Amino acid sequence: MKGTRRLIRGSALAAGLALGLLAAACTTGTTGAPSPVAATTGVTGPATAAPATTAASSGAPITVVVPTGSTAPSPVPTSVDPPATTSSTTSTPTTTTTPKPKPKPPTVAASPKLGSTGVAPLQTIKITASGGTLHDVTMVNTATGTAVKGTFSADHRTWILGEPLGYAQTYQVTGTALGSGGAKTKISAGYATVEPAGIINSWISPTDGDTVGIGAPIMIGINAEIDDQAARARIEKAITVTTVPKTEGAFAWIQHDDGWGLDWRPKNYWKSGTKVTVKANLYGVDLGNGLWGEKDVASSFTIGRAEVVKGDVNSHRLQVFVDNKLVYDFPTSYGLESDPGRVTHSGTYIVMSKEYLHLMSNPAYHYYNFKAYYAVRISNNGTFIHANDGTDDVQGYYNVTHGCANLSMTNAQTYYDQALYGDPVEITGSSIALSASDGDTYDWTIPWSQWVTLSALYKS
Repeated sequence: MKGTRRLIRGSALAAGLALGLLAAACTTGTTGAPSPVAATTGVTGPATAAPATTAASSGAPITVVVPTGSTAPSPVPTSVDPPATTSSTTSTPTTTTTPKPKPKPPTVAASPKLGSTGVAPLQTIKITASGGTLHDVTMVNTATGTAVKGTFSADHRTWILGEPLGYAQTYQVTGTALGSGGAKTKISAGYATVEPAGIINSWISPTDGDTVGIGAPIMIGINAEIDDQAARARIEKAITVTTVPKTEGAFAWIQHDDGWGLDWRPKNYWKSGTKVTVKANLYGVDLGNGLWGEKDVASSFTIGRAEVVKGDVNSHRLQVFVDNKLVYDFPTSYGLESDPGRVTHSGTYIVMSKEYLHLMSNPAYHYYNFKAYYAVRISNNGTFIHANDGTDDVQGYYNVTHGCANLSMTNAQTYYDQALYGDPVEITGSSIALSASDGDTYDWTIPWSQWVTLSALYKS
């Protein structure tokens, strides 16, 4: 029986060993690899009689003796890293260095182009940097060494001239444009301004501080004959008329006794008390034909009381209205109607000047140095309102003069004392109209619809 038990035990041991090996082969882990068999070898080389422990189906521990020379199964990891790649030789990486590009210098442009000649004194000069900023820009008059004013834009990319230049002068411009990376562009160039054939002065009437009548036009006197339409337009654009209260008015180029003139008048008579400021910025303005404006001129004046003088050659009266109220009614003698050379022309004149004594001569009618007292000129062709005691007996009844309006000494003085430059004098009833051919200040004889067309800036 003992021998049989050993046989069974030996068979059981062999069966258990086979079962344990089968279990090791059939048990899988999370990655599908066989579960490791627990083994302790104590060395990493071949095992020598290292015991391995496993469980039999009955749950009793079974000791398995691994024969010498056998190797226990190695554990299979759940994740496997790829084998490291080794090289028998070690190489040093090659590094390629790309050279940095050289900073590009900024570009400088100017309007007008640097080095330009014939530059107008009022020309806008602008210098601009592209790809950089401007620094230390100066513009110096080479004759005087004086630097002119100029301003930079907020980003310092533009420099703009800040004042007018002189006639027939040269200017040197210097400065630097700085780009990224320290790149620089130097500025060094000059400008030369226009050399006029003539420099023309000008004036304004009424003059500064005057108080004038409600019919006074604004006259811009230019001491040259301006016949070029483009030049006339430039002149008008250079003049501003400011009124308080606001007043509708317009410029017109008309023929005066001394040539073409530029006048501005309101559409209707001025309102009493109006404040007027005129600025004619004519320096540096091209007047045409090689002529240029000499200087800027200005005037501020006030419109006085609203007086209108009305003379009717048929009623032989001269009436003075202030604020539409009749204040004087003078008997008068006007020009002899039967002689065209003596007719007092009908139309709207203005008071132009006053003289206590004016000596009158008219060779065609054989009188010289006639003493006209309290003479108020209303025309440049010799028409006055004045005293003449020699016609006292016909004043208010007959017209016998050589074109003037005659008053008695007393009435002439009364009118003279209160007359203002610019007071309108409206003469009616005669056979000849006041016109440009008289060479007078005849602004109010031109209808408004026609007046506005006489501006060089008029557009139909």
